[in-house]
Amino acid sequence: MTQFSIGLTFKTVTISFISTAKSVETRRMVGLPKSFETGIDAVDKVLPKGIPRNSLTILAGDLGTGKSVLMEQLLYSMLKVEKEPCIYMNFEGPPIALQQDMESFGWDIDRYLDSGQLRFLDCFSFRMEPTETPKYSHFVKDPKDLHSVTSALFTMMEEMKMMGRGAVFVDSLTEMFTLVQEERPLVFHMLDGVKSWRAKGPKERLVPFFCSHHTPLRAYADLDDLLFYVVDGIVDVRFNPGFADRGLLVKQFRIRKMKGAPHETHWVTFQVTASGIVEVPLPVPVLTSDKPRTSKKK
Repeated sequence: MTQFSIGLTFKTVTISFISTAKSVETRRMVGLPKSFETGIDAVDKVLPKGIPRNSLTILAGDLGTGKSVLMEQLLYSMLKVEKEPCIYMNFEGPPIALQQDMESFGWDIDRYLDSGQLRFLDCFSFRMEPTETPKYSHFVKDPKDLHSVTSALFTMMEEMKMMGRGAVFVDSLTEMFTLVQEERPLVFHMLDGVKSWRAKGPKERLVPFFCSHHTPLRAYADLDDLLFYVVDGIVDVRFNPGFADRGLLVKQFRIRKMKGAPHETHWVTFQVTASGIVEVPLPVPVLTSDKPRTSKKK
């Protein structure tokens, strides 16, 4: 009888402790904004309630369709309009390349780098073996090791106090896939990595992730299907096929998927202007046919 009583008391205390811990964590999250606007008119129009903070979103499309500009404009909006800390994981070029690209649109990020509001997780410069790095950049010596990249990322997020605020930008998942070397099948290893990011970033910390990804590439066709299943949001970017057949490249995007947020799924035609992405009407010629009309014989 005594043993049964002690066991029951122990269980009650344990359950009470876990419940208290969860309630404390819940109170920490109360009042945090659940979503945010991008600051890009064309995007906000099809996402009337904004993007949920607990989402990992992929910007997927062919080369040259405008993914990089879209992500850079999202980054600048988070820095200037939302005034939130951001981390940029660069796999495709050095930090200076992003600075130069953004300056061409009038988006000066130097002050955000100086203040510490923006930091780089540099997964590119290992190719050049730099002797020194700027204070706003963390140099990853071996980005082929996904575990070390992930560890460095969440250490940086902790240092920047990113909890319910800020965003992480990854450029690009495709380049990261080409780097990672693992004895396990690449598909499952990369999916585990992305799942870990999604769990510890958007879901646990309410910090959204935006990742660019080049499609379609035959080498990663199997991975794409599983990847799109795992993530919360997908923004497709393409060249309008009707115009492409005529040799003219007309850029479009659509929100294919955005969990937890109302969204419109039609294609939005846009141009990349000196100030970024601007929605434009779809030109009439795409609606017409080049086939000559023939009259029926009576």
